[in-house]
Amino acid sequence: MRSLKYNGTMVFDKLTDENIRASYQHEHVVKTYLKHIQNKKVLDAGCWTGTMEKQITSMGIKTNIVGIDENKDALKVATKNFPKFKFERCSLTEPSTEFLTKYSSYFDSIIYLDVIEHIPKGTEVQVMEFFHKVLKPGGVIILSTMLDHPLNFIDPGWFVGHRHYKVKQIEMFLKKSKFKTLELLKIGNLAWDFDLLLLYIYKHVFKKEYKTSNFMFKRILKGLQPPQKTATRIYALAQKKN
Repeated sequence: MRSLKYNGTMVFDKLTDENIRASYQHEHVVKTYLKHIQNKKVLDAGCWTGTMEKQITSMGIKTNIVGIDENKDALKVATKNFPKFKFERCSLTEPSTEFLTKYSSYFDSIIYLDVIEHIPKGTEVQVMEFFHKVLKPGGVIILSTMLDHPLNFIDPGWFVGHRHYKVKQIEMFLKKSKFKTLELLKIGNLAWDFDLLLLYIYKHVFKKEYKTSNFMFKRILKGLQPPQKTATRIYALAQKKN
């Protein structure tokens, strides 16, 4: 699911894009959409090494999560660190018949956090149609992704295909895959993107571990509340149509 390679040798707490105090975003998602997570059957689509599971565990929230990803090494890390949750290897674009049968109309909610920009271009609707099949009637999808804005280039991944989307594109994907948009927010700020840029510079240029400064972290937190003049993220809550 990720554009960055993972060779199975990294330490969980030092995994590339998980190492920029990314929990601020996961904490925000859990708190904002708690009623769709607590005591629910949740599919974490593109779970990677279990970042969302880590957040839910730290907050003491009871839920039934199934995390899926294509990277078997990342799944091993997730399974080791969070044995109370279930993790399965599954392609978002080509889920197996076995998985579709097993989880047909099973989940109350799907968390699809910062993953859509990593799947092959042109498969966005295809993946959401997969989600439609495994959601219960009235089930919801919680989606986040990068917002297309004039300063996209601050995101270093943008130069190598890390897509940013317009709000109308996300609304179109949801509509075509038979979802009703309940809420769509533009949040985040440039501090989020600058922080990611610094991480890449430290990691690839200086070969050092990067830690978000308290000053930057405070700026990032201000981006969690809409409206934002320089929003950099899209958050959508959409419901399955029968």
